[in-house]
Amino acid sequence: MASRRERNKKAQAAPAAPANPLLAPAIATAALLVVAAFEGGPLGFLPHLLRWPLVAAGALPFWLPHLDRRGLKWPAWAPAAAEACCLVLVFGTYLLFKTVGIHGSDTDENIYFYMAQRLAQGAVPYRDFFFAHPPVHLLVPALVFKVVGFSLPLAKLVAPSAQVVAAACLYLAIRKASRPMAVLAVLFHLTAYEVLMGSSDMDGENILTAFLGLAVLFAVRGRPLAAGIAAGLALGTGMYALAGALALMVAFAGTSWRATAWYAAGLVGCVALWNGVFGALGGQGFVDGVYRYHFAKAASGDHISLFASANPITFVSAYLHDLGVFLGGRVFGKSVFWHTSLYVAFALGTALAVGPALAQPAGTGPLRKGFRRLLASMLSGTPQGLALLGALAGLLYLLQWAALNEVYDFYLVPQMALMALPAGWALVRIVELGRGAADPRGLALAGALAAVFCLHTGLSHAIHDDLWPEELRDRGQVASYTWRDPIALTGPAQLARALFFKDQRLKGEPNPPYRHYIWNKALAFSTAPELAAYVAANTAPDETISGASTTTPLVALLAGRRVAGDEADTNNKRFRSGMLSDRAYWDEVCSDKIKFILAFPRSRFTVEYMDRDPTARRFFERDRTFQDPLLKHFRSETLQLFRRRDGVGGLPDGRVCALVE
Repeated sequence: MASRRERNKKAQAAPAAPANPLLAPAIATAALLVVAAFEGGPLGFLPHLLRWPLVAAGALPFWLPHLDRRGLKWPAWAPAAAEACCLVLVFGTYLLFKTVGIHGSDTDENIYFYMAQRLAQGAVPYRDFFFAHPPVHLLVPALVFKVVGFSLPLAKLVAPSAQVVAAACLYLAIRKASRPMAVLAVLFHLTAYEVLMGSSDMDGENILTAFLGLAVLFAVRGRPLAAGIAAGLALGTGMYALAGALALMVAFAGTSWRATAWYAAGLVGCVALWNGVFGALGGQGFVDGVYRYHFAKAASGDHISLFASANPITFVSAYLHDLGVFLGGRVFGKSVFWHTSLYVAFALGTALAVGPALAQPAGTGPLRKGFRRLLASMLSGTPQGLALLGALAGLLYLLQWAALNEVYDFYLVPQMALMALPAGWALVRIVELGRGAADPRGLALAGALAAVFCLHTGLSHAIHDDLWPEELRDRGQVASYTWRDPIALTGPAQLARALFFKDQRLKGEPNPPYRHYIWNKALAFSTAPELAAYVAANTAPDETISGASTTTPLVALLAGRRVAGDEADTNNKRFRSGMLSDRAYWDEVCSDKIKFILAFPRSRFTVEYMDRDPTARRFFERDRTFQDPLLKHFRSETLQLFRRRDGVGGLPDGRVCALVE
């Protein structure tokens, strides 16, 4: 017979039986139902179409052990079927969201539509026209336009398609480690406000994110050379892919020097290739557009240019100053407001991944061994390692933005995608910890972590009041919104309208970010076809137009006309940075049979500019005014065409106008 001591040892070694096997499932289900029930609650950032399936998916793991004890087994195909259903819901919801924005806009994407079409027709970027970004940004849509030709609905699908590719790559990179984490990462990624906003416009960050996602997939699958090439293509789309590429370099450094060397070879080789090819084709224009222009931009707001002095101490001081300005500034504040759930989950996932990686038993050596384990785990194919990789990338991105003279909201799109990795891991760990709890005390840690995540709602409200104090002043007033049908896929768009759209809100009251996305991206450049028809009817095929860079290129494309001198990018920054002078501009367009200039508010070519500039006043006169009721909320927008005056052209050198000093 076993002694009392032996029986005590066996009892201590055996896992504690739950005091009540239904306690954890009941508490978890009740908590999930409560947080999901309120529109402004912790899960309110998701539409109902995703919120309730997420609640079911979160509660189910708690009930499975109880069902097993009762002899109720899931069939072997059930997990795969549940995973497929979740993916269909997430990707399907994203695609429904994207139908809202299939129409013309007054954004920089029109510049890139025009340039990509000119590239497809044989023009060379940097040599034949100014382009302010690396070449891959244009190569991808130019290839599409070369194969099927330009159409606005097709062009509007390039950016959403790129984000689908990015999400698919991240999902495949994570899936072997953890299917729930993979689904949750895609959920955080594709519902992020800036991803929804940015992927409605072909500004390049979406193609960049797709290549970064591909680089992560290759890295996780042990293909460092291919990962380096994909990261090089991301940098070839936008230089602000640097933080993601650097994160992968650090991750490979934790595996082996051989893998690091192959990754570096792919990265450096790809970057050298596109620099070499387009540097040779574009000459000084390539250097000016890709590099010099961005250094020449004035630092925005309270930022200090890092390169104003060659003194390294001054550089470090300026960087630390700019980091503080960025973290305390409006761009970062809005990013946290729109993505509080993502940022809080990111912080939790980072802590849950870093803590165990640094923890070590007493007497196992210095702390640096914990950091070595941390680096080595990033590409180990474990959920924790992938969370660490995303945490590193997210932190490097935050540090990167401080180095730029100016940062726009859509720059942060690739950051959102990579931050989704530790965010997904955080929710998975909370469920795992709660499911494994044997008694109420064991639920404490999971409950505390879940409570921390739920605090994102209060944080969001506090930031909202700080960013938009006018909302508090006008609290309770009704703001009304009008639905605008897209120019394609109107059937799915009507389903999106029924599921996600509301025609009004109360100022000062919280609304989910996805609804603000729909309100903002329902705005449309609705007069573009009418403008294009008028231009086409009143110009010869070889005559050209110029004007505001966010509208004129689209009108030119729809009218079948060229932008004069192919100067599609005429924003004020080119002139202020010294990259384009008034003389160079007028020399270029006056030599290219310019007929119309389109004036538009918030551009260089406003009506006021056309009325006061001596050259514009001498050679151009007001022709026709267009009122667009769909470009802005609550008011119409005025677009003014100016026509070249009759009888003042025909200069001796063949130009139709000339700079008036």
